Amino acid sequence: MSRKTNITMTKIVLSISFIILLGRLVYSGIGAYSHHQNQKQQQTDGQTLAPQEPTSDKTCTGTLKTCRYHKD
Repeated sequence: MSRKTNITMTKIVLSISFIILLGRLVYSGIGAYSHHQNQKQQQTDGQTLAPQEPTSDKTCTGTLKTCRYHKD
């Protein structure tokens, strides 16, 4: 192979790699934007709903020995 052929092949390989890199960058940018919009929507939905108190499965009256677990 001549030197000119090597240079041409190198340029082709680097061009293809660069195109793949740009494609991945665009793809991840779109995904990140979509994820950001979903998070923003969930945050605004969470603020509009009234917060609920977590229900406890056990009742404690003083010490740990007197804790009773609810069994349905």
